[in-house]
Amino acid sequence: MKKTILILLLLISFSVSSQEIKKKCVTITEKKLPNYKVKVIKTNHCVEPKEITIRTYITTEWEKKKRKKRKKRKNEK
Repeated sequence: MKKTILILLLLISFSVSSQEIKKKCVTITEKKLPNYKVKVIKTNHCVEPKEITIRTYITTEWEKKKRKKRKKRKNEK
């Protein structure tokens, strides 16, 4: 009886640890600015202290970068 309880406890602990939620480390927010510009704020939460990068792009340039990134992700799958 003790062995079966021990085995059940082990199985439950393995299943709980395998279901941990993996959070995204990097978040990207974009804000539209006047004169066809975009402000991009990139925040890395996995590094201590938080790493924040702020850049400004022309709208067409930013769209081009996003397309390139999307295409890269699509090819990896």
